[in-house]
Amino acid sequence: MSAAGFVAARYLQALACQDWDRVAACLATDVRRSGPFGDDVEGATDYLSFLKRTMPSLPGYRMQIDRVTDLDEERAMVELRETIELDTGPLVTHECLVFDVDVTGRVKEISVYIRQAPRR
Repeated sequence: MSAAGFVAARYLQALACQDWDRVAACLATDVRRSGPFGDDVEGATDYLSFLKRTMPSLPGYRMQIDRVTDLDEERAMVELRETIELDTGPLVTHECLVFDVDVTGRVKEISVYIRQAPRR
């Protein structure tokens, strides 16, 4: 696994545990997150604040990393599933995240792509 893949996996493991110190240690100060709903965030302070507001509000949150694919030494793609528990049962979201890592080994960009459920 490349440095980018290793950093991406370490970041996601910390995020799944909501270990905010470990999450912060993975982020460049000028990190940019491009969200799937236009919910873009820039800067480590604002991004951590966004995560700290969002993650605890997800009931029964779980993350399963399915695959880490190295694109090169500075980019990696991670396929994963996030699950939250709703009154109607578990809701599983399939996602792909693309990570760019800087020369210091910190995440400088995260792009989030979500597979949409079929319309019913």
